[in-house]
Amino acid sequence: MQNRSIRRLVGTGLAVSGLTMGVLAGTISSGAVTPRAGSTLTVALPVGSTVTSTNPFYSAGLCTTTNIDYWNLEVRPGYWFGLGKSVSEQPSLSPLNPASISAAGGNTAINFTVKGWKWSNGTSTRTMTAQDVAFWLNMDKAQSAQGANSFCGDAPGFGFPDQVVSVSYPLGLSGSSVSIVMKGHASKLWLLYNELSQIIPMTTAWDTTGGGPAGCSTASFASVSNSNDQADNVGVCQQVFSYLNGLQINDPLWAWSDGPYRQQSAQYSSGKPDGNNVQVANADYSGPVKAQAVQTIDYKPYTDLAPEITDLQANKLDFGVVDTPDVSKSPGPGLAGHNLLPNMGGYKVEGGVTFGVFYWQFNFDNAHSTYHTKGAVPSWARLNGNQYFRGALASGENQATVIAHVENGYGVDTFSAIPTYPHNSFNAGVKNPYPHSNTAGKAAMKKYGWNTKVFPAVCAKSNCAQPGGPAIPKGTKAVESVIVPSGIASVKTQTLDEVASIKAGSDIEIQASFKAATDVAAACFQGASAWEICGYGGWIYAPDYYPSGEVLFAAGSGSNSGGYVSGEMNALVAATTTNGSLALNAKDARFHTSFAEFTATALPFLWQPTPTTFGEQAASIVGAQAPNPLNNFNPEYITAI
Repeated sequence: MQNRSIRRLVGTGLAVSGLTMGVLAGTISSGAVTPRAGSTLTVALPVGSTVTSTNPFYSAGLCTTTNIDYWNLEVRPGYWFGLGKSVSEQPSLSPLNPASISAAGGNTAINFTVKGWKWSNGTSTRTMTAQDVAFWLNMDKAQSAQGANSFCGDAPGFGFPDQVVSVSYPLGLSGSSVSIVMKGHASKLWLLYNELSQIIPMTTAWDTTGGGPAGCSTASFASVSNSNDQADNVGVCQQVFSYLNGLQINDPLWAWSDGPYRQQSAQYSSGKPDGNNVQVANADYSGPVKAQAVQTIDYKPYTDLAPEITDLQANKLDFGVVDTPDVSKSPGPGLAGHNLLPNMGGYKVEGGVTFGVFYWQFNFDNAHSTYHTKGAVPSWARLNGNQYFRGALASGENQATVIAHVENGYGVDTFSAIPTYPHNSFNAGVKNPYPHSNTAGKAAMKKYGWNTKVFPAVCAKSNCAQPGGPAIPKGTKAVESVIVPSGIASVKTQTLDEVASIKAGSDIEIQASFKAATDVAAACFQGASAWEICGYGGWIYAPDYYPSGEVLFAAGSGSNSGGYVSGEMNALVAATTTNGSLALNAKDARFHTSFAEFTATALPFLWQPTPTTFGEQAASIVGAQAPNPLNNFNPEYITAI
């Protein structure tokens, strides 16, 4: 899922993804701390970001940790991964029973059952059945060719729905059994961690277009159309999607929940959700741990970090965040220092790590890009389309300096799609092919005909493109722009430092523009406005927990916002989905390199330091789960506030 560039795990519950909002149970309070009276947990939303949707069938434009962490408390994914320090599937927290995956001739058979958890809207309940799974599967198929409306996890040709041969319900839609046959033989690990993990049972109360039942949840999978021809886009599931997408976030229909909490209210300002949301405990939750001390969650939005810090110093928040200079240097990855600001005695700093990667995303300006210019290809797209140019940018970056002096030690080097931390076998032996250099970038530019004696560099040849790259005509200036979320001083400092470092190392001018996080997300992931390079943040491998990359890199994928296209990348991604985990970083005679190495050398993204996040947590909180690399938020475990 897309993750905003913020340094807070523990503290935002959302910007971060939650439970990194948690804390090591038993290490929080001492006898000197008195639990606060009341049962309301007050949580700061990510600076500049708000919850914009609680629709669990989320498109690429809604695929942010802020949204997903929020509705994860209300609507449980079919398979829940991660709890405390564990990143594995948690059967007791999953509303679907463990799946059986086996070969079926030349295909793969998947069979599982629904546990029969309860849905509730606070006044009435209904039992979850196979029909709730059918609803999601049908919606996924219907929207798989709808561009920005496609489900965030959609990757054309991979997994759901493109590899589905058939879907059946042996005990009927009112029963509990689901059987799916997938084309070909796929890695069981990939099927569980990246495909089954995406299924979100959806209450049939949402199968409507404003009147009675619409029929999407009762349609056969085979009959559902996924036509992207707008003239034909009249299928019942498309109609349901359009209706649900048009509902306000505070519509009573969104009160339905099968999770530990349900939405009570969501406020609007100037016609837009403003982030002042309230969730309350769901007494009908069927999972193993019902809400304990936290009966109400009160979310607070901030457009700037300064007022959030003021509220922390006044003890008005239970979870929040400060900037990196406001705490002492990180003792190591995932570890946090102590507060340096005054009046912070009621809080402790909690650190954590995220199984994910951060980057700037290039817009390649093609039919797969969220924003695509019509007509002549602009110069910035021609620059992005030449790998040597992307390499010059990467060589100019100085990640070590950013981590040490801007991030205050709260970060790790990132140079491929495989996280460098937590340590894992997938990145073993992968080296950074573009280590920081003040000369390598300029040398690459000169090689392809750029005059680097002026700033910005100017193309001095008739064509400064590499073989096979888009033409760069003489006189083109090496200038591009990046849009970055505003509101956090260190994010701005990091961006400006990188801009200066790239200038010194390559004579390329990057013009930085700082906007509200929601505006940056709308531009990059929905194409709401023009963008050339997007510095929104990065990607947490959740709910695609296995880092095979089809969602990020396959042509036309729901989160390949810049439209990166590479036949070799597609082939490498396909190998990781069929051959198992070894294919992530194994040499294969069919390819020039491994998937991990290709993402490092080809530079589909401009890799950035990945924060080892931290946040502020009220010292009085007891019982919270340990910070989790998948950033889960499980406030139901808290026993005292």
